[in-house]
Amino acid sequence: MHRELIVLLIIAAVFLHGPYRSDNSLDVSELHTIPQDCFMANGDGQIQRHWTVNIILVNYEQESLNTEFIVDSLPNERVHTVDDMTINYTIEYSFVFASELFSNQLLTVIETNSANGSDTGTTINETKLEYQKNHPEEPQRIFYPRAGRSIDAYVVEDWLAEHPVVEQPELGYNFYLLNFSVLDTEDHGVEHWYDYHDIDPDTGEHIDWFRLEWDNELNPPVTLQYAGFGGRSDLYVLDPSANQWYLRWARIWWGMEPYDDAPEYCTKDLEDKVSEGNLAVQAGIDELSEYLGRYMQDVIGYLHFPAQHSPANYAHKGTLEALVFTLDASNGVPVDSIEWVTDDEMQKSHLEEFVPFIDWETNVSYLDINDYPEWNETFWDHAEVVDGETIVDGSAMFYDIYQNHRYKYVDVYSEQINVFGVVFIKKNMVMHAYGREYTGLGGGGQTAIWKSWERYYRPDGVTPREGVSGVQLHESMHAVGFGHTWSQDHYAGDFSYSPMGYFGMHNGTSVFDQNWVKSTYLDQMEYSFWNRFLNISSLIPENPRPATIEAEENVLDHFEEATDFYNSMNWSGCFTALENADAWTTRLMYSIFDTEAPEFVDWGIDALEEPEGGREVWAVVHDNLSGVEEVVAHILVDGETEYQYECTKNDNRWEAEIPPLAFSDKLVIYLEATDLGLNTAKTQEMQYTHEGLGMVEFLVTHPYIPIAAFAVVAIAAFLYRRRIQ
Repeated sequence: MHRELIVLLIIAAVFLHGPYRSDNSLDVSELHTIPQDCFMANGDGQIQRHWTVNIILVNYEQESLNTEFIVDSLPNERVHTVDDMTINYTIEYSFVFASELFSNQLLTVIETNSANGSDTGTTINETKLEYQKNHPEEPQRIFYPRAGRSIDAYVVEDWLAEHPVVEQPELGYNFYLLNFSVLDTEDHGVEHWYDYHDIDPDTGEHIDWFRLEWDNELNPPVTLQYAGFGGRSDLYVLDPSANQWYLRWARIWWGMEPYDDAPEYCTKDLEDKVSEGNLAVQAGIDELSEYLGRYMQDVIGYLHFPAQHSPANYAHKGTLEALVFTLDASNGVPVDSIEWVTDDEMQKSHLEEFVPFIDWETNVSYLDINDYPEWNETFWDHAEVVDGETIVDGSAMFYDIYQNHRYKYVDVYSEQINVFGVVFIKKNMVMHAYGREYTGLGGGGQTAIWKSWERYYRPDGVTPREGVSGVQLHESMHAVGFGHTWSQDHYAGDFSYSPMGYFGMHNGTSVFDQNWVKSTYLDQMEYSFWNRFLNISSLIPENPRPATIEAEENVLDHFEEATDFYNSMNWSGCFTALENADAWTTRLMYSIFDTEAPEFVDWGIDALEEPEGGREVWAVVHDNLSGVEEVVAHILVDGETEYQYECTKNDNRWEAEIPPLAFSDKLVIYLEATDLGLNTAKTQEMQYTHEGLGMVEFLVTHPYIPIAAFAVVAIAAFLYRRRIQ
């Protein structure tokens, strides 16, 4: 017992060992060669990954571009620090010019999957937008119909995924830069754009409205025109020749006059830029290249390699606790009428897609705020009714909730992901924050949404139009460290599937969002597991047991496997390989200290009741140090075929069900137990034959009977001997 206590204390010390530092003297090369690209090879606390982006140009002349100028505009590195580790992503770009044949094939796909008409699109009146910006109390009509070709972006995206010009890099992306000016007229009377099929997740309604300031009867249904798209898969498509109004809107709404810092691509499409330059001289080539590079940077720098997001929270569990309040239960908005606006299942599916490596729990409650005086008081402490409209001070209410309510619903001290959200639904309500109108706020593990009842329905007040699942996902992602896909003067990243933009809305997160979360989560996971392995392997003796050598080799094999999976963006495979590496690290640790095999205290075989038939093998196994990891039943049929059945632990017994097996000669059955120290123990073999099956099985499963019989015979013999003496 004294020895076991000392060993357990040593093991505990290993578990609590501090992070690995570069002065660790362990030389593992004697047992295994670590790949040179292993991120910890230098032992400097950095995780280094090398990404590649293929830039595929369609309908561009190679001599008209300066690719060095384009690359100068793009990010070549992303560095993030998490605790004592640094994540360092380096980025390399390669350029591929598509053939004329490929361009013609893609043009056919576009023309076949598009709609051309006089009122198919939307244009924006910038003068009226400027006026409304300066006079927010005077809503304006800023949207008008326009002529052009609306192209199905889904079809184009899927076709490019199936017919790549070059294969996607193993760790990286294909980025298509298109030029289809041929579809437009010189005077811009007819343009082309892409439809990325924006929908509301809760209703499935096609989104034909834009932001709350223009979500009114003044403005007609809006067409969300994309000049770029991506995120349903790993590829992205940017067409600078495509028409869009969103960048014009963003330049004015978020910028400051005279908008000198706004990029040219906000107001000039590719035809405009080419027409004002001279591509026969280097200066004109460089200007066009810089224009394209900046356009691309606002996609690559905000979607593929975002600087605005924090690395994923390396947690094991996530919780979303959400309250949905009606403030007008007595005014036509009862609790049961708001239960469609979101639900547990929708929120959980979005979050599991976003961060799949952790266990998510989501709870959404629908409540009448009048039944909760403390919440009613909180709301009206930061809201007032002006001319029949309820105006909310969103920032003040958000921080009031954060200080005085959040801790009652989630564990605010936990290192796991805990998001608390509140939704307020009231007729004729608007929320103000930072001098503007918004729908929701999120950050610091909290979300709050104030969405007026009218915005949930079509103009008839009956047909559901949009719920809050999309907004809740947006705010939840803020709450766990995600930024927007845009910042001032960098707006093109909003042309994507991500919910973190201010343009459209889709059902869930983009692949780019998911890749960022998964890659940075796995970076931290690998760093943590690698440090633990180095700490434990430093305790390996000079002459280790074969089991210890086996364990160390398996650890390194799984780390190498994890690197291969990571470099092919197989995130689930990488996660599993890292879990396996850590499991073998645990076995390595116990193999150093635990050299005693498990002990079979008792075991036997019971017949199963019909109709299953077969038998149940059971065992009671003890191990005083590392603990039993597995028990396996081995069945050898007629000396040729072996079956193995893994036992599961049920209370203090290990059990496995054996199906009926046909045999002509005999069955041999034995059990094998292995502990975490890789020590094994086996039972004696039991043999069954057709002739002796019943009696042998009876005696094996009831061993006390032959023992008792032997005792009776022994006593009788003893008494008989005494009698004859």
